[in-house]
Amino acid sequence: MVTLAVTIGVQTIAIAKNWLDNRINIKLATRNLSTLDIPTLDHPLEIITNRWLVLAMAISIASILGRSLVITLNRLKQSNKELESLIQEKTNELDASKSSLQRTNFILSRREQQLRKQQNVLFDLTKDRAINQGDFIVAVQNITRTGCYALNVERVSIWLFDKNKTVLHCLDLYQKSTHIHSEADVLTAAAYPSLFKAILENRSIAIEDVQEDPVLQELVVSYCIPLNVVSVLLSRFELSGEVMGIILFEHTEIEHLWIEEEISFAHSLSDLLALSLEAQERRRAEESLRFEQKKSERLLLNVLPQEIAERLKSIQSMTKVHLKTSGTIVADSFEEVTVLFADIVNFTEYAASISASELVNVLNDIFSEFDHLVEQYELEKIKTIGDSYMVVGGLPVPSKDHAESIAEMALQMQTVIQKFKRSDGSVFSLRIGIHTGQAIAGVIGTKKFIYDLWGDTVNVASRMESYGLAGCIQVTEATYQLLKTKYVLEERGAIDIKGKGEMITYLLKGKIII
Repeated sequence: MVTLAVTIGVQTIAIAKNWLDNRINIKLATRNLSTLDIPTLDHPLEIITNRWLVLAMAISIASILGRSLVITLNRLKQSNKELESLIQEKTNELDASKSSLQRTNFILSRREQQLRKQQNVLFDLTKDRAINQGDFIVAVQNITRTGCYALNVERVSIWLFDKNKTVLHCLDLYQKSTHIHSEADVLTAAAYPSLFKAILENRSIAIEDVQEDPVLQELVVSYCIPLNVVSVLLSRFELSGEVMGIILFEHTEIEHLWIEEEISFAHSLSDLLALSLEAQERRRAEESLRFEQKKSERLLLNVLPQEIAERLKSIQSMTKVHLKTSGTIVADSFEEVTVLFADIVNFTEYAASISASELVNVLNDIFSEFDHLVEQYELEKIKTIGDSYMVVGGLPVPSKDHAESIAEMALQMQTVIQKFKRSDGSVFSLRIGIHTGQAIAGVIGTKKFIYDLWGDTVNVASRMESYGLAGCIQVTEATYQLLKTKYVLEERGAIDIKGKGEMITYLLKGKIII
């Protein structure tokens, strides 16, 4: 447009110059133009002058138009620059927004992947046998190794408080680069008071730069720098409201900003640790209970036959279910059993000459030998009273050879007693009495259970012992009839037995050798 205006001006000047060459009175035209006194068109000069005036006005208008066009053009250029600047600014903002959106999408995608990965890890750990069954040490190693790869950190460790919460013991430390489980040194509240205070006051602590955070300043020189630890995340675990320890995640080389999902994952691992610790406590309690139960059963079997003990436990269980408090009764009637009583001859006089501890030791040694014989011949020890020993055959499980088993034991008892000597060097001797017949056996009462035997058979066997001879085995007619074909028996004759009158008895000498 500027070029057009200049062109018009130049052409106009050329025309004016042509007119001047034709002797036009330019002064008059100029004066008239300046005074704007335009004459009327009465003669040719005036027409020429007016033409000049029109041309001059055209020149002026063209000049004004040119200047206006230049100003407009400059304004357009400025507006164009401003518009380009605005467009560039908006473009930059759009690029920044696009970049921010891409970053946001990347972070969201990373979080989603991390969350999915953590969920899979937690799902697998919840099925871990060691965690659920209370194998705490194995569970700890599984959690440190899994946590290390799940959060992509170099080291994960688990620490346990002492009872006073003044010492942290490292149970396990897993290092990803070496794939090794190890233990670290203990941490004490005296050396690291800020750390211990923070642990007891916060569920978790996430630190991006250990050298900038006041909580770990006490650990920077002694722990973080030597191990090149730059970022840490720790989460404590509790049992029944009591803080038990922490799980510690350590990032090396590059600082790490812990995101919410990672902190939540650390909490979940802490909960699994608490679950495993609780399972361990439950397992220990169950093992202790089983140990006590076995101990009780062993003690029970020392005084009761196994079959009777099982029946007694069954009855006690039923009693608990039905909330009964009455005494327990377990009793059976047996058509034929053989009962043995043995007594150490003159032991009362001997006991008066020795100390109580010596007395107990002697009886324990002798009766322990008899107990072995009871097991050997599958008999049932009933009880000891002072220096007397009572055993029975044919119960609680009936057997056909009960008399023979008792006879074998009686003969062995006479042999065993020869090993024991008094302080003066003399040997001990036994009186043994045996009888066969009906009896009732069982357990009564609610405390101090004893499997006992009742009936006339018991009384007669006791009389056979008390009316017997030192070093001999005295049996009744009933027992004789069961043994006479296999054992050597010598008739003693008729003996007046208290409460029974005269009874024919026999002395068992040994077994018939074929």
